[in-house]
Amino acid sequence: MDNTYTIRNIVNEDGSALVSDYGAHVLSWTPKGHEPVVWQPKAVYLSEGTAIRGGVPVIFPWFGLGYANGEPAGKNPRHGFARTAFWHVDRDTLTDRHVLYTLDSDDVAPELLAETPSGSDSKFHAEYDVAVSDTLTMTLTVENTGDAPLTFEAAMHTYLHVGDVRCTQISGLVDTPYLDSADDFKPKEQTTSPLTFDGTMVDRIYQSEGTLLVHDEALHRTIMVEKSGSPQTVVWNPGEEAGNRIGDLMEGEWHDFVCVEAVVNRDSAVTIEPGEAYAISQTIRVK
Repeated sequence: MDNTYTIRNIVNEDGSALVSDYGAHVLSWTPKGHEPVVWQPKAVYLSEGTAIRGGVPVIFPWFGLGYANGEPAGKNPRHGFARTAFWHVDRDTLTDRHVLYTLDSDDVAPELLAETPSGSDSKFHAEYDVAVSDTLTMTLTVENTGDAPLTFEAAMHTYLHVGDVRCTQISGLVDTPYLDSADDFKPKEQTTSPLTFDGTMVDRIYQSEGTLLVHDEALHRTIMVEKSGSPQTVVWNPGEEAGNRIGDLMEGEWHDFVCVEAVVNRDSAVTIEPGEAYAISQTIRVK
């Protein structure tokens, strides 16, 4: 594996994206005629073992601290090892519209593999497909290449660029139950539509597999987020107090994005039998 910080500039007549081989990380995506839709901070730090802020981090094989026996499992690193791995790029399929990455269990250090929900005997082949045009489609496919069931959590932790999150609304979640991660994971329900942001932290795991619309009043646009293979959606913005404490964000950058994530985690974690595969996909477009 080539452990270099290669960043690929995918450009065509419909849009462009920057994608890092480290983490198979979409850093930005800009459809033609629009401001960037996938957000990246003013300063992007590349350091082995450290996750990249912004863009679309690939979360696998656990989410957050992991989950076991009804509570956080205390796993390290947070959000798994995929986002800090050097993925292989499939050069045979690389075009001005498409890049395909692969990661195998043999690429992972034994001490990290031991942290997977299925333990150190876990065997997998993961493919991450990024298609760039006037839409951005990202698909993570995980195949169980071992002899025992494979359990994992996964997500596309997508940062969407907005003019000001306090002038942003998300529709498509009314009457949807969620876990409030900012309030000790208490179960709640979205009783109002749309979801709005007031500068306090929003960190919620919605039991939602539907399409969401992100209405950005400041930039006068609506971003549509579609997905498949994901029964949950995480919506996250750290808010002013926590956002200004995040070390790799500049002061005030917290209001330039909202994360809308395609997720399988906690009680919705995926288990696949030997030889089976599971795919989770997210498509973003500007309406």
